[in-house]
Amino acid sequence: MTDATLPTSLLGEPFARGASAGGDELRVEVQEVVRGLAKALRTHLLYEGSANPALDRFVEQLQKGLEALWRRTSHVSLSVEEREVLYDGSAVYSSEDRENLAFLLYRDGVREISLYRGFEREELATFLGLLARVQRVRGEDQDDLLTLFWEHDWVHFRYRYVEALPEGTALPAPGAQQPGRVQVRDEPEPTAVSSVSTDDFRGALYFLDAAELRQLEGELVREMGRDTWTDVLNALFDRLQDGGALRQEQVVGILSDVLPTLLGVGKLELAGRVLGELVGIATGGQRLPAPVMRGLRALFDQLAQPATVSELVRTVEQAGGAISEAALGTLLSFFPPEALAPLLKAGETSASPAVRRTVLAAAERLAGGSREHAVLLLRDADPSVAGGAARILGRLRVSTAAGDVQRLLQRPEATLRVTAVEALAEIRSPNASGAVEAALDDVDREVRVAAARALATLRYAPARAKLEAALDSKRLREADLTERIAFFEAYGGLAGAEGVSLLERVLNGKNWLGRRETGEMRACAALGLGRIRHPAAEKSLNAAAADPDPVVRSAVGRALKAIRQ
Repeated sequence: MTDATLPTSLLGEPFARGASAGGDELRVEVQEVVRGLAKALRTHLLYEGSANPALDRFVEQLQKGLEALWRRTSHVSLSVEEREVLYDGSAVYSSEDRENLAFLLYRDGVREISLYRGFEREELATFLGLLARVQRVRGEDQDDLLTLFWEHDWVHFRYRYVEALPEGTALPAPGAQQPGRVQVRDEPEPTAVSSVSTDDFRGALYFLDAAELRQLEGELVREMGRDTWTDVLNALFDRLQDGGALRQEQVVGILSDVLPTLLGVGKLELAGRVLGELVGIATGGQRLPAPVMRGLRALFDQLAQPATVSELVRTVEQAGGAISEAALGTLLSFFPPEALAPLLKAGETSASPAVRRTVLAAAERLAGGSREHAVLLLRDADPSVAGGAARILGRLRVSTAAGDVQRLLQRPEATLRVTAVEALAEIRSPNASGAVEAALDDVDREVRVAAARALATLRYAPARAKLEAALDSKRLREADLTERIAFFEAYGGLAGAEGVSLLERVLNGKNWLGRRETGEMRACAALGLGRIRHPAAEKSLNAAAADPDPVVRSAVGRALKAIRQ
């Protein structure tokens, strides 16, 4: 006879209920809390208790719901039926699924639970973990829910339960004395024995001797330190190579489920090994059935999903230095070209310098093997993706991409235009240099500075006239010092000896009223002369070496040092 047939009189007196003054509003809040428990439990089971944003979100919502509930009552008591959870006689949760929250409690004899203020802060996570543990490892050799509840020292949680009667035991007639088999307990009791020592058994007839104890201890240490993940994966790889078509398809499905788990918990070395083994099996000459190959392709396609890449980057950032750059780089080397866009976005936006460095290096390797795909990403609406693609194509000096990179100069994002200028400077094609010259007139100061510096690097002589006109323009005189220096140095580098006269006039000349240029303008001219390795430039600088303006003297000294090196 099971406990489900016991009369309700055997359950003892119910707990004191919470205040009924809240009425329907209180019942609604209780209902939201119980449903939140069920959702959090399902999510806990789905992710096997590992850290996950979805689980954190459900638990956080549940904590807020409980905190709101305590503003109405100090505690809430819930009756448990096989398919329902009741509050004050009304169902606040019901489900026909045999694996629902109510049945999970009811199956092990729990008939009533009470939650008290503070449960959400200290015991909610433990409660969900115990429910999920019973659900995952249910079996004859596992403790039931009552045992797990009993072993925990609860402070803000109480429960009532019935124990099942042995089969064949007759129930007493109504009004008769209740059998001792039925127990009701409002709170768990402390365990009677806190620890067991080997000394308790030394008097046994067949107790182990010292050598046997050492051997047993060594075996236990080896077993506890055994890499279970590796053993399981080796077994799966063996089945994938030697099994039949159906078994191989099942193994690929298992590995597709295992891979996100490995990434989520930061086991990147194992994840990289999984991908490496799969690549070796797929390319090793063994003819795999079509469904198995489709499964393998789907597994690698999964790596190209933005959610997969962002979750991986989040895991690495949270782990800090616990995950090596080498392990991350090895793992990313197996990602397909389709992962280039999410990798670029992650690499350009990550807060971790190590992650940015490793992810962008992996993206560059992918782009090197699929340059056409990288060129297509220049048209991506996301500036971080388009900018990352431009930067990589510039480093790879893909001259065929110059036109597409040049079109980025028409985009509204100033930082993207700066990246485009820098990429064009690295591509070093004539068309690219012309586009950089046009960027000297950009509305953004950073773009103009980048263009001037790029032209100095490219030594693009046709830009000399435009730079010369800019030196005497009102806009440059009103610009900040960094922009002035960039333009003067670019002009000096492009004009050579022919530019000495103009720069010497700014540095040492006077207008018709006998006035000189401002100290900053003269200092910029000195730096421009420092880019001209010619005796005439050195002579002009020596003439200003003793200038009374300290800004000018400092710039002249730097310029002379550059010429004489």
